[in-house]
Amino acid sequence: ILKNIIGRVVLMVDALPRETLPMSRLPVRQAQGDFLVEKQSGDLFISSENFRRYTPYVRLAEIVDAEDLASLYARYYPLFQQAYEDMGYPDRYFNDRLIQVIDHLVETPEPERPVRLVQPKVRYRYADPELEALSAGRKILIRIGPDNAAVLKDKLQEIRKELIELESRR
Repeated sequence: ILKNIIGRVVLMVDALPRETLPMSRLPVRQAQGDFLVEKQSGDLFISSENFRRYTPYVRLAEIVDAEDLASLYARYYPLFQQAYEDMGYPDRYFNDRLIQVIDHLVETPEPERPVRLVQPKVRYRYADPELEALSAGRKILIRIGPDNAAVLKDKLQEIRKELIELESRR
């Protein structure tokens, strides 16, 4: 996981607004345990017990100081930019993409709860076609539950604010 951490972060950030994430190349491990569902009157729903699987990640996000994180990012920005260019974006800035992705995630819709699922094959899918059509990042924010998503959205907004302030000081 730590090998090529900056490249993995750049890849994840770039992929979050897309349809799928390259799970084997992410900078973090998947949440422990199985994805939990509930059955009610013949319908499947995301279980609220499932939300606990994401607690360690949410707690980590809560304790990270946004200003310190932004400063660390600024210090190593040339490496982030080089990794982004190596991915095939030589004429773009990774910082622009990061801000765009933060905005994308913060604007994730809040679906009605509980969220109904279908299981056409092995994997579960959202029953609502509009939810199923969302990006991988937005689906994650729905899957982790409304309380966890609210914490992460708040932290993302803090980080965005710090990144903009750093940029304005340059």
